[in-house]
Formats: sequence, C-alpha cells, structure tokens
Amino acid sequence: MTSLQVRKQPVVESSSRLRAFTLIELLVAISIIALMVSLLLPAMSAARQTGTAAQCLGNLRTLGQGLVMYTTDHADQLVPGRLPKIDNDNWRTLVLGGFKYRPTFLAMMGTNVGIQAFADPMPSATMLDMFGEKGDRQNYSSRVYVCPATPEWTDERNGSYGYNYSFLGNSRLKTTSDITSFKNWPVSATRIKDPSRTVAVADSMGTAATEGVDHRMAYANNANEPERFGNEGFNLDPPKIAPVNGESAGYPSERTAADPRHLKKSSVMFVDTHVESMTPSQLGYQLGPHGEYLFDGNNSLWSGTGRDEAWVQTE
Repeated sequence: MTSLQVRKQPVVESSSRLRAFTLIELLVAISIIALMVSLLLPAMSAARQTGTAAQCLGNLRTLGQGLVMYTTDHADQLVPGRLPKIDNDNWRTLVLGGFKYRPTFLAMMGTNVGIQAFADPMPSATMLDMFGEKGDRQNYSSRVYVCPATPEWTDERNGSYGYNYSFLGNSRLKTTSDITSFKNWPVSATRIKDPSRTVAVADSMGTAATEGVDHRMAYANNANEPERFGNEGFNLDPPKIAPVNGESAGYPSERTAADPRHLKKSSVMFVDTHVESMTPSQLGYQLGPHGEYLFDGNNSLWSGTGRDEAWVQTE
C-alpha cells in the first residue's frame, strides 16, 4: 500500500501579524527628512546664486570686449554714459538694427561685439517701437544687457548695469545752448593711470541707494520714483560725491550705487575689462545706520588716478 505523501504548505503570516511603523517611528522619519531638506535648501540656493553671479560676470566680460573695441574705433576715447539730450530727435547714433535715440553705453559697447540691444531701435524720443515703448525708454531685447539676478530690469534707463560716467564719460551738457559743452567727455583711455584698478561697469541699484533698506521700493519698468530699485540704474555714481559742484544721478540729494545682489557682492568690470565680485566696502562705499549709501566714501577705485578724489565740474 502506497503511503500518502503530505506536502507541507509554507506558512503565510497574516497581514495583521506583519510589523508596521509605530506613530513615533513615523514622526521621527518625517523629522529627519525635514531636517535634511532644511539643510539642503540653503546650499541649493547658494549654488543657484553662485551660478547666477558667474553668468553676470560672463555678461560683463562680453561687454568688456565691446568697450575695448569702441575705444579703438573712436581714437582712444572711452564710451559716454549716454548721449546727451538736446531735443526729441538729437542725439542719435547708429547701433545694430538702425539709428537709436540717445543710446546708453551698453548699446554702444554691445554694437561692437555684434549683440543687438533693441529689437526695434527708435531714432526719436516720441516714436513708439513695436512693443509700444517710447524711443527714450526702450527695453533691452538681449539678456546680455540684463543681470540674470534682476531679469525684469530691462528698461534702458532703469537698467541693472551702471557705468562710471563721472570719471569715464559724463556727456551731460553744462549748458543746453552749447551742444558740445560736455561735462566730462570725451575721456581718453590714456588718462586712466591704472585701468586694472578703475571701475568701468557694475551691478547698479539705482537711486534707491539713497534710501534706507526699509524705504526702498520694488522695481517698476518705466518708473521715475527715486525710491525705486533700478531708477536711473545706467548711471553708476562713485562712493564720494562732492557737495559743491559735484555730480550724481539726482544731484544734490539722490545718488546711485553698486548693488550687492550676488551673495552680498556686486559684479564689477574694470577698464582693463577684467571682472571681479566685490562688496560695497571693497568698492569704497560707506553705509549709514539704516543701510543708506552715504555721499562720502573712497574713490580710489573710480577716479582713474588711484587717488581718493571726487569729480567736480569746472568752468
């Protein structure tokens, strides 16, 4: 007689007997994950900001090539901050895309490196471009002209990059009756004794620098309020401004300054076109108790002579 073989079936634990996480263990796991995220987020943010700063420095390097080429093409003359205002049609000059009414230093430098500043440059202040912007307040169409940390600052007047116009190319007129009575232009590059230690272009805060930190207003395209970030940003005032016969974006009560928007540093291009990241104090600025930029700093990196001197208008 054949014996029956009984095959043992594997014992299957019921789901009720499987070990589950306790509430305390679950809360501990969530806490650990939250802690890891809190530790990683600042590092990720700093990495992004570092990348943005590197991109900004790259923009300035590109524009620096345009500064050299402009100087070469114009008999050793440095670019003006912006062509002077005489009326609604003058001054104008040819940039990539056509004649442009009162272009800033950026558009003139960029023309030399083949980067068009405006999709539809206008030859008159009152003419409207294809985007409905007036000829004296057009928006940059290339990102090279805009700091990646302030991508909305596209207004040519309220731009994110400012020029050391006081010492390198103050083309404002002393008197409107004489259309060649420039305050300090043309400036020959040979007048700059130490181009490697003379600021040319940097991130600009605009006239909001005059205000304390808590009183600055957000950027707005085409705005004119001096408290707003970016207002007259294309004019970059040096740290020291003379109280008598001096010069600033809104003399005598308003000034612009370098903006430490990249991990508390500003991207800076010098006349020799090398770039650095620098703090306001390294650039010579002094801040008041509320974070406002004072009018009495150190101009050693701005004057072109290496001396701490303010620019003053002479007769």
